Amino acid sequence: MESGNRDDGWLTGRLYFNREDKRVIIRRPRSGFGYTMNLGNKWTWIFNIVFVIIIVTLVRVL
Repeated sequence: MESGNRDDGWLTGRLYFNREDKRVIIRRPRSGFGYTMNLGNKWTWIFNIVFVIIIVTLVRVL
């Protein structure tokens, strides 16, 4: 079975955490639209940390 079709990574139906799934962006299967990030992927956390640093820097500068 393909890792994108398994339900074992979904927490509360909205959050996705699956270390075996290498995708960063995941389509939400139950809602019919929308995307979420795979919280089990290290690149998701790196992206989020960089994003927060950029936002905090912009807020402090402006």
